[in-house]
Amino acid sequence: MFPAYAHLSAYDRHKKLINDYLTIYGKSVSSFKRDTSRDKTDYDVIRENHKFLWDQEKDVPDTWGSRLAKKYYDKLFKEYCICDLTYYKYNKIALRWRTEKEVVVGKGQFECGSKTCKEKEDLRSWELNFGYEEHGEKKNALVKLRLCPECSIKLNYRSQKREVKRKKSLKRLDTNSGSSNDVPTISSNPESDNKAETDSISAEIQNNENTDTNESNIWKEKPAEDVEKTREKEFEEYLADLFM
Repeated sequence: MFPAYAHLSAYDRHKKLINDYLTIYGKSVSSFKRDTSRDKTDYDVIRENHKFLWDQEKDVPDTWGSRLAKKYYDKLFKEYCICDLTYYKYNKIALRWRTEKEVVVGKGQFECGSKTCKEKEDLRSWELNFGYEEHGEKKNALVKLRLCPECSIKLNYRSQKREVKRKKSLKRLDTNSGSSNDVPTISSNPESDNKAETDSISAEIQNNENTDTNESNIWKEKPAEDVEKTREKEFEEYLADLFM
């Protein structure tokens, strides 16, 4: 330690050495700054390695960046997409998958899937062939969107997309067939009627005996143990009910 620096604190000694260095060698303070032009955040790494669709067999992540992008991709929900219709007049539509927060609030399914639209009424489902370029390679993917009427017009501005309609679960009953079934029929063979009635009574007695046997067996069985559901299991069941 030089005697001239002995009375200085660590910080003052540091400033003294730096000033002496700049004075002797004629350099500026900027020469001490680290080059940050190649610095990357996690967001930058994900953007470089992100893929709209990952093939479980072919796309095997072999670098740290690709593994990080794959981990982010696995957390996305791929039932419906979120779209950006800013350049819809040029037939340029941006699409991405939904995040967990958007699924919880219903964005993209119970609320219009356009990024800036909050409409929740009269939503329509659309299916489109999304063509995009990824890492210098052109790809296609079939995706679904839920949009309000105004955003649906923007989506179909250049070309008509296929609308997905929910199938009706209940079928209309035919009134003619129903009325004909209400009319009672008269049998012309009394003996066959008696035999059929006897067979039906025997079958009913047999069913009652089987029911009594099953009810008695219930009391002999051991009570089923209640298995506490994990938080992940409850969340999976919630999402399954949500997408039905």
